Amino acid sequence: MAILLHIPLSFVHWATILLVLAALTGDSTGQYTAEAEADRVAALPGTEELKSDLFSGYVTVDKEAGRALSYLFVEAEDPASAPLALWLSGGPGCSSIGGGFMSELGPFYPDPDTPGKLRRNQWAWTRTANYIFLDSPAFVGFSYSNTSSDRIVGDARTAADARAFMLGFLQRFPQYANTPFWITGESYAGHYVPNLALEILRGNEEDRSTPPIRLQGVMVGNPWTDPTVDNRGAADMWWTHSITSDAVYRGMLRYCNFTTLGPLAMQAAGSTLASGSLLLSTLQTNVDITECNRVVYEAGAEFGQINIYDIYVDICYPSSVTAPARQLGKAVGSTASFAAVGPLLAENGAYDPCVDDEVSTYMNLPEVQAALHVNQSGQLPGPWSDCSSYLQYSRKDLLTSELPVWQRLLQRYPRLQILIYSGDVDGIVPVIGTRRWTAGLGLPITDPWRPWHSLTGQVAGHTITYAGLTFASVRNAGHMVPFTQPERSYAMFTSFLHNQTLPM
Repeated sequence: MAILLHIPLSFVHWATILLVLAALTGDSTGQYTAEAEADRVAALPGTEELKSDLFSGYVTVDKEAGRALSYLFVEAEDPASAPLALWLSGGPGCSSIGGGFMSELGPFYPDPDTPGKLRRNQWAWTRTANYIFLDSPAFVGFSYSNTSSDRIVGDARTAADARAFMLGFLQRFPQYANTPFWITGESYAGHYVPNLALEILRGNEEDRSTPPIRLQGVMVGNPWTDPTVDNRGAADMWWTHSITSDAVYRGMLRYCNFTTLGPLAMQAAGSTLASGSLLLSTLQTNVDITECNRVVYEAGAEFGQINIYDIYVDICYPSSVTAPARQLGKAVGSTASFAAVGPLLAENGAYDPCVDDEVSTYMNLPEVQAALHVNQSGQLPGPWSDCSSYLQYSRKDLLTSELPVWQRLLQRYPRLQILIYSGDVDGIVPVIGTRRWTAGLGLPITDPWRPWHSLTGQVAGHTITYAGLTFASVRNAGHMVPFTQPERSYAMFTSFLHNQTLPM
């Protein structure tokens, strides 16, 4: 080992070191370390035999604070040839295991007819990528900290902890040290993903004490990016889709400062923050907080009992507000926010309107937590929940534009592959705002606007490619694109993953 420490710490040499450590500390085959084997999920309650290897447990990211993040890792059907990917759900404060793994892109969905049972997802993204689902930051999902003040957190520590997790993960699974790595997510992952990408790339350049992480690209869906653009996009979407009245729409435009007020960011602290965006020159500079409150309340009444996440599906009865929507509303400090209006989803063919309730039931089963090696020492203060009510996420960060971060990534790391995708019937972070800010980056167009098609031959959405960034809409998809349009999202994901243009 002393000899190894004198080897120059290039990426290849770090990969060699980690692979040697795997051989020294792993099982008799040398494929997995002892730590990885301890996290192996031998069986998952409610399922038939697993088709691929699953691992679940904790990685400590701060020993002094006692802060550890829970993860669930699903190997692909052909893990040796597949890339490595990380999924981050939004909120902020919502579980990637409960969301991404259990109800969107993982290998199973809850069986709506049999509580505690799971059914297979034929369009699982885990078929073609080795996927990590990370509950981040601490106090989300099964993640925890022994330091109660860690509940107060923002983008910077969330990104630093996620990088620390990845370094720990690659020590536990060193066979993936040389595997191309992707960061993916949705919603408030519009902050998580670009900040983590920048944290990793800076760490690769500046931190010689740790091995580089081979980041190849990022994908983020319906990303909360810039409060001015996204709030205005929500107001426009609701009016153009005949959800709100002319009077309410005009009132929002007249009275609301969409940087700090409006549909998704009402009465938030730090209301003097600038968004950093000059994309919308039509915004009013004179605002009236009282009148803005009034028209947003009126909009809530006009909305009625439909789901803000997917405006064309019915709701689950008995109706309950969706946890992620509730989380964003709580985080930005708005009782009037439409982030706190939309109840849970609905029937659309095979679409399961009550999946959140079914996930919660499943994740709270003692045998499930034992199988996943989580909460076995009572780390959670109460029952598992999809989105944390204990977390106090920075309102300043919530109202800070991510456009400067995207610009730094595009300028400094031009080889990074970037896909921004958007379900076109999402009402909480609508496609309208996302199209505005991606176009507003001012990148040269390399492939003009066109339809793209899924595996069935149907038009799956529309796409445009810029120098360094691809935008794609997904037709008739809501906020959780992999769940609401699984076949179309799988076609999009696999195409971009393999550096292919979306099918013509």
